[in-house]
Amino acid sequence: MISSIEKNKCTGCKMCGDICPSGAVDFKTENDGCWYPTVDEEKCIECGLCIKKCPALNIVPSDNNSDPAVYAAWSLNEKVRYDSTSGGIYYEVAKAFIDEGGYIAGCIFSSDFKTAKHVIGKTYDDLNAIMGSKYFQSDTAGIYKEISTLIKNGEKVLFCGTPCQVAALRSFLGKDQRNLYLLDFICKGINSPKAYTAYIDEIERNYKSSVKLVRQKSKKTGWQSLATNIIFQNGKEYHKDRYTDWWIQGYTCGNLFMRENCQECLYKTMPRQADLTFGDFWGIKGCSDEDVQKGISVVFENSQKGAELIQAAIKNLHLEKRSLDEVLDGNPYLFGQAIQKGNRSEFFELLDKEPFSKAVKETYTENIVQKGKRYIKFILKHVFKRKKW
Repeated sequence: MISSIEKNKCTGCKMCGDICPSGAVDFKTENDGCWYPTVDEEKCIECGLCIKKCPALNIVPSDNNSDPAVYAAWSLNEKVRYDSTSGGIYYEVAKAFIDEGGYIAGCIFSSDFKTAKHVIGKTYDDLNAIMGSKYFQSDTAGIYKEISTLIKNGEKVLFCGTPCQVAALRSFLGKDQRNLYLLDFICKGINSPKAYTAYIDEIERNYKSSVKLVRQKSKKTGWQSLATNIIFQNGKEYHKDRYTDWWIQGYTCGNLFMRENCQECLYKTMPRQADLTFGDFWGIKGCSDEDVQKGISVVFENSQKGAELIQAAIKNLHLEKRSLDEVLDGNPYLFGQAIQKGNRSEFFELLDKEPFSKAVKETYTENIVQKGKRYIKFILKHVFKRKKW
């Protein structure tokens, strides 16, 4: 039964719940805020599908290109580019897909911005909700069945998710579907929803208001600042960058509250699971400072379907051919594993009784020293740039 899967293997994709014909699989959230499958033995018919189809227990094979075409890219629409996490390529590809009558499936925030889930839509409003990164795990329960139904009805679907979620969908469907188009991204690892909720709860207490809007990797202070921008119902605003925001510190520096399996990801490899892979083109050379401030995407064209998606959106895109080596210079997690730093178990124990920021500070002490050093370098760099201007 799938309930016996080890926590350091389970991706939390929830596909086993969708594929179970008797509804015997449910999910229990552990103290780390991550969910894992449970099985009602009275309902279970011992068909074995949950084990046979699990993308964590069985590597899902891919026939995509092992040496894909690589591009630096961004949207030609300045507002789309600014509002997006990197270069706005997802938005343009998904918009073109909607314009051709297709459905899009992706991750949205809950109304209170404290959780996230995967949904299906086909309007620009749906696209606006899906665009932008959410750096914690989305609930995908039911999404596999919904997509399967649409495909059987002859509809075209564009699914965007983590590499393991894409693998789960491909495993669920069992064979490649002509009307299904898949997008994934360069994934460092997915974080605990409990940690993210605690982060937002603390900020709401500090600002004495509920959240109205969250933008992670806001470009208000430039793409590379990795800033978080939060607007509150009372009109106040929170804006902190990679050196001063405790969520970014715990994630980018400490890998402190990621799912356990993300340290041994099976899908940081080529060929990719998806038709297109997106990411931030960190460390790119040969681009202007202005373009670097606005955000630049890397795009892997992994299949013929991926080429079709790019071609459909080409009039709204800037594309430059690049190489895999250039991408690897700034994206070590394309193939590399994110190893946990700090004391993860102690962090979650503290989180039950202390604010999020304190739990990070007390379980990842290296962060406090390194943060100050990086912040000084950041300030000095920008001071010298201004002098040149």
